[in-house]
Amino acid sequence: MFLKDKFYKVTKEEKNDTGATYTVAILPDCNVYDGHFPGNPVCPGVCNMELILECAMMLTGRQLHYSTIKQCRLTAIASPEVCPEVTVSVSVDEGNTILAEIKDTKQTYMTLKGTVQ
Repeated sequence: MFLKDKFYKVTKEEKNDTGATYTVAILPDCNVYDGHFPGNPVCPGVCNMELILECAMMLTGRQLHYSTIKQCRLTAIASPEVCPEVTVSVSVDEGNTILAEIKDTKQTYMTLKGTVQ
C-alpha cells in the first residue's frame, strides 16, 4: 500500500455482502501537504483516488490498478482540518467494476466509478 499509514490510517472496517466501508483518519502530518498547500492543506484528488484503490485492495485481498475511470467527481474540498475522519465505501463486482465514495457525516467529497484489474 502506497499511502496507508502515511496519508491515512484505517480505524474501522465493516464488510458486507456488496462491499465494505472503511473509517479512515486523514493524517495531517503527511508530507504531501508540504506542497499542497502549506498552511491550508488540501487533500489532492489523486491521493483520494489512491485511497479508494487501496481500500478496494483491502476488500478483495489482491493487488489492483485502475483500467478505466468512467466517472470521478470531486464534490467538496477535503482536508485534514475540515474532515479529519471520513468513510470510504467501496464495492468491486465480479466484472471488476468499482463503485466508491468518500464522505463524512456532513458531505460527500468524491464519488468514483470505473474498472480495476
